[in-house]
Amino acid sequence: MAKPLKIRKISPDDRPEKAARRILRTRIKEFYSCWPDPDHTPTPEQLHNLRISGKRLRYSAESLRELYPDRLALLIDLLKCAQDLLGAIQDCVTQRGLIEAYLARMRRRAPQRAQIAALEKIVSEYERRQLTLYVQFHETWRGMTMNEFRASLKAMVERVIKPKRERPAPSEDQETREPALRVIAAQESFHVDQAGDEEMAARRARKQSAAESFSVDQAGDEARAEAVVNVDDGDV
Repeated sequence: MAKPLKIRKISPDDRPEKAARRILRTRIKEFYSCWPDPDHTPTPEQLHNLRISGKRLRYSAESLRELYPDRLALLIDLLKCAQDLLGAIQDCVTQRGLIEAYLARMRRRAPQRAQIAALEKIVSEYERRQLTLYVQFHETWRGMTMNEFRASLKAMVERVIKPKRERPAPSEDQETREPALRVIAAQESFHVDQAGDEEMAARRARKQSAAESFSVDQAGDEARAEAVVNVDDGDV
């Protein structure tokens, strides 16, 4: 089985859209490297590697689909179809290989024509089914390797959405500090109000004292004026 290509120039601090582009570019490059030319007949190993690489690409696309406006629906559907066909081809190859190995042992030990003929018929059925599935997949793969499709796939990977940043939730320290700030603010307001009341009371006291002083002065002036008038009247 082919090893996956290493995703380079990526770190946990990268933005999600940047990481998504790099991951999908690497997985697509790995996928197409398994069978680059559809005009050449692939080996069973190439088809097997293509199936495994297609799984990696599909799982990556499914995990990152929320970052894309079209949810990568076309790519995921094509990969599922290709994997179903490649999986069925691989089953035919495996079953056929097991039966052929058993037939070889039977021919060496005690050849019995009836059993051998039956097993050879089963092998031929697997061969026919494998060929039918291969033709279907070859048509699908030829379309997926066209330049137009690969260009649209490349453009699809680039159309990643920038996720909105969420505001961080308040910490426990902030939650415990807020009531204290409100209490302090209330106390300061009380002191300010109390100082204002005392100042207003002092102003009222000064006004009242001034009024009383004015009344006393006015009464004294009237008494002195009356005495002056009386003295003048006596002289006359």
